[in-house]
Amino acid sequence: MKFWSQLGARELDIEVKVEARHLEVDTGERRLEADFVPLPDGEVYSLLVDGKVHEVAVEDDGAFIWVTIHGQRHKVAVRHPLEKTLREVRRADAKASGEVVESPIPGLVVAIKVELGDVVPAGAAVAIVEAMKMQNELIAQQPGIVEAIHVTERQTVEAGQKLVTLRPAS
Repeated sequence: MKFWSQLGARELDIEVKVEARHLEVDTGERRLEADFVPLPDGEVYSLLVDGKVHEVAVEDDGAFIWVTIHGQRHKVAVRHPLEKTLREVRRADAKASGEVVESPIPGLVVAIKVELGDVVPAGAAVAIVEAMKMQNELIAQQPGIVEAIHVTERQTVEAGQKLVTLRPAS
């Protein structure tokens, strides 16, 4: 079965095959095979990958899947590939109507690099979001004029939260 997944700012098209207790995941760049056994609580699995055992906890909150491995908890979105296609169509529409710069990850807004009314060229930084002590510079994908700033510096944001709206530069 094919899926589109998002882990923070990273997106992957993946194909997953499960037969009995054997799992195959193919990202196009990497192929992973694992044998797995569900542990008694039903949400923790023992995975055997390349001869190494990994304990993986999986929780589904309805919107996201939370995966805990090696003590690190990761928020993963797993969606149908059609949703990615629809997003790309909406983005193509947005080029005619402007752009909304969103945070690709949960984090802290360290800086807003624009002000209302600024003319922003494609590729210019509009905001910086910090997560896990890494600063991510978010850029405008197309030229535009700053129409709205939806957040303030030092504000905590979620993945997908609107930061800045640009209207087309005419």
